[in-house]
Amino acid sequence: MALPFLSPTARRRMDPRDTLDIYVVVTQGDGVRDVLQTGEEITSFTVTLTPEAGAAGLLISEGDAKPRYAGLVFAFQLRVDPAFRDSGIFAGTGFIAGIEVTFATNLEDREKQYTVGVRVVNK
Repeated sequence: MALPFLSPTARRRMDPRDTLDIYVVVTQGDGVRDVLQTGEEITSFTVTLTPEAGAAGLLISEGDAKPRYAGLVFAFQLRVDPAFRDSGIFAGTGFIAGIEVTFATNLEDREKQYTVGVRVVNK
């Protein structure tokens, strides 16, 4: 499955041997493009991989490096399972890994989901 239409893809590419810090910034205000309305707060969240990214061996770090949220920024680390690092999927133009950030807010119990992509390619 491809990324949803208009999903942003990070400019920085990731080598399968890297651990990449990812930061997803959420906008807040009264504008049409703002993700959160004024006064809306995120009450819970998850960061997961699309099934294709998981099958390609990508992992979201856990433990001390587990996903976190503060000050309108989601932060997490992405890496590739060592058993998959030499996979042919990362050759040539590589593979775009989909990462889904899902969160609930205090406004009318809303749940929102955004997908971002990271290109993983042998450098």
